Amino acid sequence: MDSAAKLELMVETMLQDPNTTKETRDYIESILKTIRDQSKPQPKWFAYADLSYTQTDHSNIDGLTKSGQLFFESPERDPIMMGGKRYDQIHSKGSSITIGKNLDETSAISFNGGLTLNTQVNDPDFHNDLISGSLSYSKISGNHFFLPYVFYSRSNERLTADLNTKGFGFNNTYNIDQNNSVSYSSSFSRTNYNKVQSIEEDLPDNANSDIYSTSVGYNYTFLDKNLIATNLSYTRKRAKAEYNSNIGKGLNLSYTRLLPIGIFKVDKTFQSNIFDEKDLDIHTTIDREDDIHTVQLQLSGRLMQIFPFIKKFDTKGLIFYNLKHTKMDSDSTLLNNSAIRETTSFNITKRFSLYE
Repeated sequence: MDSAAKLELMVETMLQDPNTTKETRDYIESILKTIRDQSKPQPKWFAYADLSYTQTDHSNIDGLTKSGQLFFESPERDPIMMGGKRYDQIHSKGSSITIGKNLDETSAISFNGGLTLNTQVNDPDFHNDLISGSLSYSKISGNHFFLPYVFYSRSNERLTADLNTKGFGFNNTYNIDQNNSVSYSSSFSRTNYNKVQSIEEDLPDNANSDIYSTSVGYNYTFLDKNLIATNLSYTRKRAKAEYNSNIGKGLNLSYTRLLPIGIFKVDKTFQSNIFDEKDLDIHTTIDREDDIHTVQLQLSGRLMQIFPFIKKFDTKGLIFYNLKHTKMDSDSTLLNNSAIRETTSFNITKRFSLYE
C-alpha cells in the first residue's frame, strides 16, 4: 500500500463486508498494527486483551409489524394488535484476548477468544452469554492480501434455545493499482439450536441451518482519504425446515472518509430473500419473499481523536470508540414479516497490551 491512510481504507472495506463475521472483524483490527509495522521484519509474538462496553437502543426490539397488527389467513378472522414492546436497550459487556505471531514482514497468524454478556433493560428474563473464538492467517503477496479464517461461537440463553455456530471462510483483496482494488470473499457456517426443556412445544432445531455465502466488490480510493465501494453478495441458507431455507441476493453501496476524529462511513444495502417453501402454519397460498433496505451511518476511531486531553491518560491510543446508527426497512409478501427497525449503539473498548 502507498500510505497508511489507504491501508486503513482497505481494511475498513473488509470490516464492513456483511459476509465478514464479528470474530474476523476483531482479528482484522488487530492486524492493522502488524501490517504497518514492516520496519521490523524479525518474527515476533504479540498479545493483548480488550474490555468493552456497548449500549444499543432499539426502536422495535420485538419486531412489531408496520401496522402493529397480526394478520391471519382466514378472512373470517380480523387482524389483532400485536403484543410486545418497541423501544428497549441492550447492554453488552465484553472481554477478549488475542495472541498471535508475525511470521515475517508480510504475514501473521492470530487466535482470538472472547466472552460477551448481554442484558435487556426492560426484560429481566432476557440474558445471555456468548463465547466466541477464531483463528486467522494474513498474508501480503505482491498485490494480493489474503485472510483465511475459522471461527466458533456458542450462546448460553436463559429462556430460549442455546445455539452454536461454527464455520470457515476467506476475505481477500487484490490491488489493481494505486487507487483501484477488488475484494472477494466466501464462507460457510453451520448453526445448531438446542431443545428448550422448559418449553417443550418449541422446535428450535427447525431453524438449524447451513449458510453458504460469497461476495465480490470493487473499491476506488481518491485523495488518499476517500473510498467508494460496491459489493454484490449471494447467500444460500439450507435449514432443517424448508420454510426457513432461502436464497438471498444483495447489493451494498458505501462511502468512507478518513476524518481527523475517526473513520466515517455511510452505506446502503438492498437485500432480497426468497424462501424455498411456505410455512403452512402461517399461510397456505402465499410464498414468502422479503425485500430489505438497510441504511447505516458509522463513526469509529480512537477516543483521543475526539478528546485530545485523553492523551495524558492514554499515551498509546488504546481506547477506541464506535458510534453506529442502522435503519432496516423490511417489506414482505407476508405482512407479518414487514417491519421497520432502527438501532443506535455506542461502544467503547479499552485495549491492554500484554506482549509486543
